[in-house]
Amino acid sequence: MYNLKKPFQFSFITVTLVALLSACGGGSSKDTSVNKIENRQPNVVISGVTEIESGAEVYMTSSATDSDGTVASYQWSQKSGYAVTIRDKNQANASFTAPVLDAETTLEFELLVTDDKGATAKDTFNVKVKRAQVENQLPNVVITTVTEIESGAEVYMTSSATDPDGTIASYQWSQKSGYGVTIRDKNQANASFTAPVLDADTTLEFELLVSDNQGGEAKDIVSIKVKNAVQASNHYDSCNAQLAPNVLNIYNGTLSFSSLITLKKWFCSEPNIDNQNLANQVIEVLSSEGDVQDIERWKIAHCSEEDKGFIGNKSKSSHLLLQHADDEAVANWSNCIAQKQMLSCYTRKPDHIEFGKLYLNYGLKQGSSSLINVDILSSNLIALDTIPDALEAGGEAILFEIDDTTSDTYFELSGTLDNENVSCSYTISHSYSFGDELCEVHRLHALERGKISQRQYTNFKLDNMVPEYHYRDGSFLGLRVCK
Repeated sequence: MYNLKKPFQFSFITVTLVALLSACGGGSSKDTSVNKIENRQPNVVISGVTEIESGAEVYMTSSATDSDGTVASYQWSQKSGYAVTIRDKNQANASFTAPVLDAETTLEFELLVTDDKGATAKDTFNVKVKRAQVENQLPNVVITTVTEIESGAEVYMTSSATDPDGTIASYQWSQKSGYGVTIRDKNQANASFTAPVLDADTTLEFELLVSDNQGGEAKDIVSIKVKNAVQASNHYDSCNAQLAPNVLNIYNGTLSFSSLITLKKWFCSEPNIDNQNLANQVIEVLSSEGDVQDIERWKIAHCSEEDKGFIGNKSKSSHLLLQHADDEAVANWSNCIAQKQMLSCYTRKPDHIEFGKLYLNYGLKQGSSSLINVDILSSNLIALDTIPDALEAGGEAILFEIDDTTSDTYFELSGTLDNENVSCSYTISHSYSFGDELCEVHRLHALERGKISQRQYTNFKLDNMVPEYHYRDGSFLGLRVCK
């Protein structure tokens, strides 16, 4: 016989257990109400000097904290600027050596810190490195010029200045001793002055002070002997007086107007002409009236200030005479000067040389050996030939080109001859005036000798023109405007 109450009792107990277990949180369902705590980032600040000298040690310190843990690692790095080696780059504090640079520069660094849970933070830091105060190297300077010059001549002093660690900032020429002169371009690399006209040899001393871009200074000193005016003038006076008759003869034979200009420039610039017969012949050819007058009275009446402009520099009148003399007369003139001062120099412009080019010629005292240690200092001239180290007697001339044909040209030739320092100087005027009076004299000569007709004479006079004939063969070259 079955007990019908047992199944009921079991079911009741099962239901009750399930209900109790559910009420107590039993079963397979999970509780999702628990909150997670988020990790906080650390904080970091770098400190140190912000400006430092080149080559100094730089120390960068940091202060890093973590509010919910600890700082686990440090990592220093450079972000910009001249690269340096960071020491202790994985520590809280780092250092480096500032680079030695010739310009101010800024370096940027970064520190990255990481906490024990992997969060990171960073700070940047700039350091300005000053320009290195390297000891300035002084500049170097050397003056080049002649050691001896004629009275009244132009003297050119050139310099070569360099600075091994910078640039030349300024030049300052000054005179240290001797008869005072006016220095031109005294704040430039090259300077010049006019040698004084004195009655005794004198030595002038000059100094060039150069400064570099950092204030460093260097200087060089040069001494220049100026020959007495009587000696220098007498050399040219006597030698030019031998050359002038040749030019006079050439004019009488060719009627070259350039030769007539040359004669007047020479005659008006010569204070004393010993050859009275020559003086009378020159006055006669320079005068339209043809009268022979007292020399000094004639000069007062007919020589302009420009005509007398070669008094202070006899090489100017020599240059004109040399261009219109024949080869034999030129050779004799050169030998005349060389016998008096051991070295002569001059230029000639041969017919076959194009305009603006000329030959620098020289003469050595008879019996001398070659001129060595040759130095040519020029103004407004460009050498087209290589300048030799030595010049032999009777050697070839050196070809030059005039840089600016609207300016005067000057050169000095110097060297050692028979163990003596010798030099000569030479000046070429780029232009000169000759006036209406000389033009009329020339037109009358051309008319009298049948070179032009009466009608041509009248037209030339109205047009202010003169005929020009070649100084060698008298061939007609064209018409020239009087000025």
